[in-house]
Amino acid sequence: MAPGIRLQRTLSRPVIGDSGEQQLLYVLLEAAPEGLASQLPKLPLNLCLVIDRSSSMRGDRLNQVKDAAGRIIDQLSQDDFFSLVVFNDRADVVVPAQRVTNRAELKQAVVRVEAAGGTEMAHGMALALQETQRPMLARGINRILLLTDGRTYGDESRCVDIARRAQSRNIGLTALGVGNEWNEDLLETMTARENSRAHYIATAQDITTVFADELKRLHSIFAQQVRLQIATRPGALVRSVDRVRPFIAPVAISEESDLHWAGSLGDWPGSDVQAFLVEVVVPPLGAGDHPLLKIALRYDMPGANLRDQAVEDVVRVGVRPADQVTYQVDSTVKYWLERLVAYRLQSSAWQDVEAGRIDEATRRLQMAGTRLFEAGEVALAQTVQEEATRLLRSGNTSEEGRKRIKFGTRGLMGRGSVDERETGK
Repeated sequence: MAPGIRLQRTLSRPVIGDSGEQQLLYVLLEAAPEGLASQLPKLPLNLCLVIDRSSSMRGDRLNQVKDAAGRIIDQLSQDDFFSLVVFNDRADVVVPAQRVTNRAELKQAVVRVEAAGGTEMAHGMALALQETQRPMLARGINRILLLTDGRTYGDESRCVDIARRAQSRNIGLTALGVGNEWNEDLLETMTARENSRAHYIATAQDITTVFADELKRLHSIFAQQVRLQIATRPGALVRSVDRVRPFIAPVAISEESDLHWAGSLGDWPGSDVQAFLVEVVVPPLGAGDHPLLKIALRYDMPGANLRDQAVEDVVRVGVRPADQVTYQVDSTVKYWLERLVAYRLQSSAWQDVEAGRIDEATRRLQMAGTRLFEAGEVALAQTVQEEATRLLRSGNTSEEGRKRIKFGTRGLMGRGSVDERETGK
């Protein structure tokens, strides 16, 4: 079997009633790698760790980071590049970007890091971008892995600017926040691009596991420059595209030409099954079977020296007399749609909180809790309801509760409900 990506799609309703009005449909796209077991070599990795070493990291947190960094060094090969930047009120390059040829020396440099001072993240990000660009792999993976446990003050816009410059140069960013004192809005903004994501680590004991999981994902990347292209029939409209698996995040998609939409999905880890919900407005159609969308995934596979590979599918919808159609949403689509709606509701709730609309924010959180409960996320639903009650009574939510809700609804909290996300149940 030739290596590539397999595409499968499910409609929220494969058959709709004929109508003179527009109708809304969801298309669940599930894409999985195939034929990768022994055919593609691992892509070289250019990894820069950016570690907060402010005084709040002293003790178990920094010890766990050192252990996690040491394990990463052990798993890198001589084809990989590694660098380490630390920051507090200033930033220092502890390990300049170099091939991993002397692991003992690199690990000793990590061990010597000590915690002290305040937090100014932009200094660390600037040096990380500098070090990552020094080897800059044209055929490989360039990544900044940031960990912080506190709020940076006065340099937030510079942090976002540096992240954007990195992403525009094909350098991905994974931003990890440990504990409850860091600024989740800043990390989410910094990672709101392809090849980037923010992640919530509740306790120091989870740091090693999250680092290991991230390295595993990076080592499994087999496809790059993945693009989603959607062509619609006349009158149809793509309202939104959202990634729902392995985590929830909007996909920036735009109409590049009449009836043709496109968005970038970045790199593709072989360890992930990717799933997307496409929200489509269907124009009035007569009875029959109609082509609705033509979907294509295009990608490069540098490990196989292949460019512009493609997998395509035509999505058709059946239209029948309205009195013969039962309105029933496919159960798998419904599961992911419930989670997506909960994510959107909680996201809107925080905007309401910032604007002082406490009653509206509380209502949205309560609705999000209901959606999560219906999707089987009972523990997270309880957290949402508790924070909604706290918000209504005091006008505020807890730092921990807010982070658990924001990253729990995305599936990016610690290890999260991994088994549940993998099975889709």
